[in-house]
Amino acid sequence: MNNKLILVEGIPGSGKTTISKKIKACLERQGQKVKLFNEGDFHPADLAWIAYLTADEYNELLKDYPKYEDIIRKNSCVEDDYVLVTYTKLGLGLKESKLIKYLESKQVYNARVPLNTFMEIHLKRWKRFATHVDKNIVYIFECAYLQNHVNELLAYHNKDELYIRDYLIKLILMVNTLNPKLIYLKQPDVSETIRRVAKERTSTNKDKWDDWIDLVVGYIESCPYGEKHNLKGFEGVVAYFEKRKKIELSTVKQLQIEHVVIDNQSYNWDEVTSKVLKQFI
Repeated sequence: MNNKLILVEGIPGSGKTTISKKIKACLERQGQKVKLFNEGDFHPADLAWIAYLTADEYNELLKDYPKYEDIIRKNSCVEDDYVLVTYTKLGLGLKESKLIKYLESKQVYNARVPLNTFMEIHLKRWKRFATHVDKNIVYIFECAYLQNHVNELLAYHNKDELYIRDYLIKLILMVNTLNPKLIYLKQPDVSETIRRVAKERTSTNKDKWDDWIDLVVGYIESCPYGEKHNLKGFEGVVAYFEKRKKIELSTVKQLQIEHVVIDNQSYNWDEVTSKVLKQFI
Protein backbone atom coordinates (compact mmCIF):
# COMPACT_ATOMS: atom_id res chain seq x y z
CA MET A 1 0.00 0.00 0.00
CA ASN A 2 1.42 3.38 -1.02
CA ASN A 3 -0.41 5.44 1.63
CA LYS A 4 1.61 5.22 4.84
CA LEU A 5 -0.54 7.77 6.68
CA ILE A 6 -4.34 7.77 6.80
CA LEU A 7 -6.14 10.71 8.39
CA VAL A 8 -9.74 10.21 9.57
CA GLU A 9 -11.64 13.42 10.24
CA GLY A 10 -15.15 14.78 10.85
CA ILE A 11 -17.23 16.53 13.50
CA PRO A 12 -18.15 14.70 16.74
CA GLY A 13 -20.53 11.83 16.10
CA SER A 14 -19.45 11.31 12.51
CA GLY A 15 -18.00 7.89 13.28
CA LYS A 16 -14.26 8.63 13.25
CA THR A 17 -13.32 6.14 15.96
CA THR A 18 -15.46 3.32 14.57
CA ILE A 19 -14.33 3.85 10.98
CA SER A 20 -10.64 4.17 11.87
CA LYS A 21 -10.80 0.83 13.70
CA LYS A 22 -12.49 -0.79 10.71
CA ILE A 23 -9.82 0.58 8.36
CA LYS A 24 -7.15 -0.90 10.64
CA ALA A 25 -8.85 -4.31 10.65
CA CYS A 26 -9.29 -4.23 6.87
CA LEU A 27 -5.63 -3.45 6.23
CA GLU A 28 -4.45 -6.07 8.71
CA ARG A 29 -6.51 -8.71 6.90
CA GLN A 30 -4.49 -7.76 3.82
CA GLY A 31 -1.27 -8.45 5.71
CA GLN A 32 -0.37 -4.82 6.42
CA LYS A 33 1.28 -3.70 9.63
CA VAL A 34 -0.89 -0.94 11.08
CA LYS A 35 -0.70 1.44 14.03
CA LEU A 36 -3.86 3.34 14.96
CA PHE A 37 -3.90 6.45 17.14
CA ASN A 38 -7.41 7.30 18.29
CA GLU A 39 -8.44 10.53 19.98
CA GLY A 40 -6.80 10.77 23.40
CA ASP A 41 -4.00 8.27 22.71
CA PHE A 42 -0.35 9.20 23.29
CA HIS A 43 0.58 10.47 19.86
CA PRO A 44 3.76 10.42 17.74
CA ALA A 45 2.94 13.71 15.96
CA ASP A 46 0.18 15.60 17.78
CA LEU A 47 0.69 17.33 21.12
CA ALA A 48 -2.68 17.10 22.86
CA TRP A 49 -2.31 16.56 26.64
CA ILE A 50 1.40 17.42 26.45
CA ALA A 51 3.15 20.08 28.55
CA TYR A 52 5.73 22.34 26.90
CA LEU A 53 8.60 23.46 29.14
CA THR A 54 11.83 25.32 28.51
CA ALA A 55 15.00 23.50 29.56
CA ASP A 56 15.27 25.73 32.65
CA GLU A 57 11.63 25.10 33.62
CA TYR A 58 12.14 21.38 33.20
CA ASN A 59 15.27 21.28 35.36
CA GLU A 60 13.50 23.34 38.02
CA LEU A 61 10.58 20.90 37.91
CA LEU A 62 12.89 17.93 38.56
CA LYS A 63 14.51 19.84 41.43
CA ASP A 64 11.12 20.65 43.01
CA TYR A 65 9.79 17.09 42.70
CA PRO A 66 12.79 14.76 43.20
CA LYS A 67 10.66 11.76 44.20
CA TYR A 68 8.94 11.88 40.80
CA GLU A 69 12.08 12.49 38.76
CA ASP A 70 12.22 8.99 37.28
CA ILE A 71 8.59 8.90 36.15
CA ILE A 72 8.80 12.46 34.80
CA ARG A 73 11.95 11.66 32.81
CA LYS A 74 10.35 8.48 31.50
CA ASN A 75 7.44 10.51 30.11
CA SER A 76 9.50 13.38 28.74
CA CYS A 77 10.99 14.06 25.34
CA VAL A 78 13.71 16.63 24.69
CA GLU A 79 13.25 18.37 21.34
CA ASP A 80 15.53 21.21 20.32
CA ASP A 81 15.65 23.68 23.23
CA TYR A 82 12.42 22.57 24.93
CA VAL A 83 11.00 19.52 26.69
CA LEU A 84 7.62 17.85 26.13
CA VAL A 85 6.07 16.08 29.12
CA THR A 86 3.17 13.66 28.74
CA TYR A 87 1.72 14.60 32.11
CA THR A 88 -1.41 12.46 31.82
CA LYS A 89 0.84 9.38 31.91
CA LEU A 90 2.51 10.25 35.22
CA GLY A 91 -0.15 8.37 37.19
CA LEU A 92 -0.22 10.92 39.99
CA GLY A 93 -3.90 11.87 40.01
CA LEU A 94 -4.92 13.81 43.08
CA LYS A 95 -1.76 12.84 44.97
CA GLU A 96 0.06 15.79 43.50
CA SER A 97 -2.62 18.20 42.34
CA LYS A 98 -0.19 21.14 42.50
CA LEU A 99 2.22 19.40 40.10
CA ILE A 100 -0.55 18.36 37.72
CA LYS A 101 -2.06 21.85 37.72
CA TYR A 102 1.34 23.32 36.92
CA LEU A 103 1.84 20.95 33.98
CA GLU A 104 -1.73 21.60 32.78
CA SER A 105 -0.90 25.31 32.73
CA LYS A 106 1.97 24.48 30.38
CA GLN A 107 0.05 22.27 27.96
CA VAL A 108 0.48 22.95 24.26
CA TYR A 109 -3.21 23.39 23.45
CA ASN A 110 -5.89 25.83 24.68
CA ALA A 111 -3.72 28.92 24.01
CA ARG A 112 -1.34 28.10 26.84
CA VAL A 113 1.63 28.61 24.55
CA PRO A 114 1.87 31.46 22.02
CA LEU A 115 0.29 30.65 18.66
CA ASN A 116 3.59 30.91 16.79
CA THR A 117 5.09 28.40 19.21
CA PHE A 118 2.10 26.08 18.81
CA MET A 119 2.45 26.06 15.03
CA GLU A 120 6.24 25.87 14.98
CA ILE A 121 6.56 22.87 17.28
CA HIS A 122 3.79 21.01 15.45
CA LEU A 123 5.39 21.64 12.07
CA LYS A 124 8.70 20.33 13.43
CA ARG A 125 7.09 17.35 15.12
CA TRP A 126 5.11 16.26 12.04
CA LYS A 127 8.24 16.57 9.91
CA ARG A 128 10.26 14.59 12.44
CA PHE A 129 7.56 11.92 12.48
CA ALA A 130 7.67 11.56 8.69
CA THR A 131 11.47 11.45 8.70
CA HIS A 132 11.93 8.79 11.39
CA VAL A 133 8.80 6.68 10.95
CA ASP A 134 8.93 2.99 10.02
CA LYS A 135 7.94 2.99 6.35
CA ASN A 136 6.78 -0.65 6.63
CA ILE A 137 3.87 0.43 8.83
CA VAL A 138 0.64 2.19 7.88
CA TYR A 139 -0.30 4.84 10.46
CA ILE A 140 -3.88 5.93 11.08
CA PHE A 141 -4.53 9.25 12.86
CA GLU A 142 -8.01 10.05 14.13
CA CYS A 143 -8.75 13.80 14.43
CA ALA A 144 -5.08 14.79 14.83
CA TYR A 145 -4.93 16.84 11.64
CA LEU A 146 -8.11 18.88 11.10
CA GLN A 147 -10.09 18.66 14.33
CA ASN A 148 -7.35 19.40 16.83
CA HIS A 149 -5.74 22.20 14.86
CA VAL A 150 -8.94 23.89 13.69
CA ASN A 151 -10.20 23.86 17.27
CA GLU A 152 -7.03 25.56 18.48
CA LEU A 153 -6.78 28.20 15.76
CA LEU A 154 -10.51 28.92 15.59
CA ALA A 155 -11.76 28.49 19.15
CA TYR A 156 -8.75 29.86 21.02
CA HIS A 157 -7.13 32.27 18.55
CA ASN A 158 -10.10 33.50 16.49
CA LYS A 159 -8.21 33.01 13.24
CA ASP A 160 -10.10 33.27 9.97
CA GLU A 161 -10.65 30.52 7.42
CA LEU A 162 -7.80 31.56 5.12
CA TYR A 163 -5.26 31.72 7.95
CA ILE A 164 -6.29 28.28 9.23
CA ARG A 165 -6.25 26.74 5.77
CA ASP A 166 -2.79 28.12 4.97
CA TYR A 167 -1.39 26.64 8.18
CA LEU A 168 -3.02 23.25 7.56
CA ILE A 169 -1.57 23.11 4.05
CA LYS A 170 1.90 23.79 5.51
CA LEU A 171 1.33 21.07 8.11
CA ILE A 172 0.37 18.39 5.59
CA LEU A 173 3.48 19.20 3.54
CA MET A 174 5.55 18.02 6.50
CA VAL A 175 4.33 14.44 5.94
CA ASN A 176 4.08 14.39 2.14
CA THR A 177 6.70 11.65 1.91
CA LEU A 178 4.19 9.31 3.57
CA ASN A 179 1.69 9.85 0.74
CA PRO A 180 -1.11 10.72 3.18
CA LYS A 181 -4.75 9.98 2.44
CA LEU A 182 -7.61 11.80 4.18
CA ILE A 183 -11.06 10.34 4.86
CA TYR A 184 -13.62 13.01 5.82
CA LEU A 185 -16.90 11.78 7.31
CA LYS A 186 -19.43 14.47 6.44
CA GLN A 187 -22.64 14.80 8.45
CA PRO A 188 -25.35 16.75 6.56
CA ASP A 189 -27.29 17.83 9.66
CA VAL A 190 -24.96 19.10 12.38
CA SER A 191 -27.76 19.73 14.87
CA GLU A 192 -29.11 16.19 14.54
CA THR A 193 -25.63 14.72 14.81
CA ILE A 194 -24.74 16.62 17.98
CA ARG A 195 -28.13 15.83 19.51
CA ARG A 196 -27.65 12.13 18.78
CA VAL A 197 -24.11 11.92 20.14
CA ALA A 198 -25.18 13.86 23.25
CA LYS A 199 -27.70 11.10 24.01
CA GLU A 200 -25.04 8.44 23.52
CA ARG A 201 -22.29 10.05 25.59
CA THR A 202 -23.91 10.42 28.98
CA SER A 203 -22.14 10.09 32.31
CA THR A 204 -22.60 6.95 34.38
CA ASN A 205 -21.82 8.94 37.53
CA LYS A 206 -22.92 12.55 37.35
CA ASP A 207 -21.49 13.24 40.82
CA LYS A 208 -18.02 12.75 39.34
CA TRP A 209 -18.33 13.43 35.63
CA ASP A 210 -20.48 15.76 33.57
CA ASP A 211 -22.24 14.58 30.44
CA TRP A 212 -20.30 15.08 27.21
CA ILE A 213 -22.67 17.79 25.95
CA ASP A 214 -22.27 19.80 29.17
CA LEU A 215 -18.48 19.70 28.79
CA VAL A 216 -18.74 20.81 25.16
CA VAL A 217 -21.15 23.63 26.01
CA GLY A 218 -18.70 24.85 28.66
CA TYR A 219 -15.82 24.62 26.19
CA ILE A 220 -17.64 26.59 23.49
CA GLU A 221 -19.08 29.24 25.81
CA SER A 222 -15.75 29.94 27.52
CA CYS A 223 -13.36 29.86 24.56
CA PRO A 224 -12.46 33.22 22.93
CA TYR A 225 -14.41 32.40 19.75
CA GLY A 226 -17.52 31.52 21.74
CA GLU A 227 -17.27 34.67 23.82
CA LYS A 228 -16.71 36.86 20.76
CA HIS A 229 -19.75 35.43 18.95
CA ASN A 230 -21.90 35.03 22.08
CA LEU A 231 -22.36 31.28 21.56
CA LYS A 232 -24.59 29.84 24.27
CA GLY A 233 -26.02 26.43 25.08
CA PHE A 234 -26.84 23.73 22.55
CA GLU A 235 -27.47 26.26 19.77
CA GLY A 236 -24.01 27.73 20.33
CA VAL A 237 -22.43 24.28 20.06
CA VAL A 238 -24.22 23.64 16.76
CA ALA A 239 -23.16 27.05 15.39
CA TYR A 240 -19.54 26.33 16.31
CA PHE A 241 -19.48 22.91 14.65
CA GLU A 242 -21.19 24.30 11.56
CA LYS A 243 -18.34 26.79 11.30
CA ARG A 244 -15.72 24.12 11.91
CA LYS A 245 -17.25 21.82 9.31
CA LYS A 246 -17.21 24.63 6.73
CA ILE A 247 -13.53 25.38 7.36
CA GLU A 248 -12.56 21.72 7.29
CA LEU A 249 -14.37 20.95 4.04
CA SER A 250 -12.95 24.03 2.32
CA THR A 251 -9.48 22.95 3.46
CA VAL A 252 -9.94 19.40 2.17
CA LYS A 253 -10.75 20.76 -1.31
CA GLN A 254 -7.44 22.63 -1.37
CA LEU A 255 -5.22 19.76 -0.27
CA GLN A 256 -2.87 18.27 -2.83
CA ILE A 257 -3.21 14.79 -1.35
CA GLU A 258 -5.59 11.88 -1.87
CA HIS A 259 -8.84 12.58 -0.09
CA VAL A 260 -12.42 11.39 -0.08
CA VAL A 261 -15.50 12.95 1.51
CA ILE A 262 -18.10 10.40 2.59
CA ASP A 263 -21.55 12.02 2.84
CA ASN A 264 -23.66 10.13 5.37
CA GLN A 265 -27.04 11.57 4.40
CA SER A 266 -29.04 8.51 5.44
CA TYR A 267 -27.05 7.85 8.62
CA ASN A 268 -26.50 4.32 7.32
CA TRP A 269 -23.31 3.28 9.07
CA ASP A 270 -22.99 0.00 7.17
CA GLU A 271 -23.11 1.93 3.90
CA VAL A 272 -20.54 4.43 5.15
CA THR A 273 -18.23 1.64 6.27
CA SER A 274 -18.55 -0.03 2.88
CA LYS A 275 -17.71 3.22 1.05
CA VAL A 276 -14.68 3.84 3.24
CA LEU A 277 -13.27 0.33 3.01
CA LYS A 278 -13.56 0.38 -0.79
CA GLN A 279 -10.80 2.99 -0.66
CA PHE A 280 -8.43 0.33 0.68
CA ILE A 281 -9.42 -2.77 -1.33
